[in-house]
Amino acid sequence: MRKYLALFGLVLLTASAGCSSFLGPGPVDAGAVSKDATYDWAEPGSAYIEINRNNYTATYAVANRTTGDFEDDDPTIELYTRDALGTEQPLDLAAVQFHYPNGTTVAFRERDGRAVSVIAYPNGTTEETPQAMFINKTRRRTVVHLPANETGELGVTIAKNGKQISSPTFVEGDYEMVLPADTDISIPLLAQVRPARSGAETIDNRVHVYWEDVTAPSIAVRYYLERDLFIFSALVGGLSLMGLVGAIYYLRQIRETRRRREEVGLDMDIEDDDRKGPPPGMR
Repeated sequence: MRKYLALFGLVLLTASAGCSSFLGPGPVDAGAVSKDATYDWAEPGSAYIEINRNNYTATYAVANRTTGDFEDDDPTIELYTRDALGTEQPLDLAAVQFHYPNGTTVAFRERDGRAVSVIAYPNGTTEETPQAMFINKTRRRTVVHLPANETGELGVTIAKNGKQISSPTFVEGDYEMVLPADTDISIPLLAQVRPARSGAETIDNRVHVYWEDVTAPSIAVRYYLERDLFIFSALVGGLSLMGLVGAIYYLRQIRETRRRREEVGLDMDIEDDDRKGPPPGMR
């Protein structure tokens, strides 16, 4: 009996250690990856990231990818995030699309609970081709199997929380990130950009952050709403005023204490006593 239990434990351990084990994160959400989204395919550089209220969209030039399989017969890119302990976790993707330079796109449609890739040509015709692109998850990464032609761009939509974006650098080269409207990164105490940005500018009330030739393993941006700046300024002003009032009160208390000591004769002129010297007979 113990032999069988040990064998079962070995099988369980082997399965849990495999990259695509049955103990993995489960299948890809067909409904999510089949959603529609608009991507800006014309932007230069290797990566273009646009932050929205509840998610961000990203386009990656897959020829410059740093993860995945680089073989021509099955090119892939592997997307992931890291938890608080630094452990890789598969990234949940939505509205996955691939865009060729000639305008042809590959997207997904949900069919019987599965995500089936569909090719849309510039002339308006479409063709279901299940093997053109597909996605699977491992225990640590989401693997996108790309079309054979790798000269295009991959577009994905990723959920976010809060006013911070942190992502591994899935491609090499230049990056551009567009922050939401009415946000800023000008004050270091309220914002952070890693690695150091190459530049930034405001276009149509949105800050564009640029990095050239990114070699860091990840990029991260923490931004703030412009109204947060007014709240922060009011808070600093209020604390400063409270500190000033407290200092004035403290000084007045010291002066009042001195005055009362003088009235009861507790203060003695030490310097005068030193000049007088010791009493007669003690010299």
